[in-house]
Amino acid sequence: MFGRVFCGLSAAALVSATAVMAEPSGSASNGANKQICRAIADTGSRLGRSRVCHTEQEWAELRRQTQQSVDHVQNARAASGQ
Repeated sequence: MFGRVFCGLSAAALVSATAVMAEPSGSASNGANKQICRAIADTGSRLGRSRVCHTEQEWAELRRQTQQSVDHVQNARAASGQ
């Protein structure tokens, strides 16, 4: 009897904790300030993942920087004749 009650309370606590973690940390309703979390795979590990959270604007800036780096490498490679 005690085990069932404990298991039920544990499940309820887990569900409520998950709901709280899923909410963005900011209370602003503006979409630009909304936290977006993604699981990023760790390089060199099949199982390793880390959670990274940024705002929508920060994710856009990261994409822009990545694209700029890729363009730079590709242009440098084309200029060297490879």
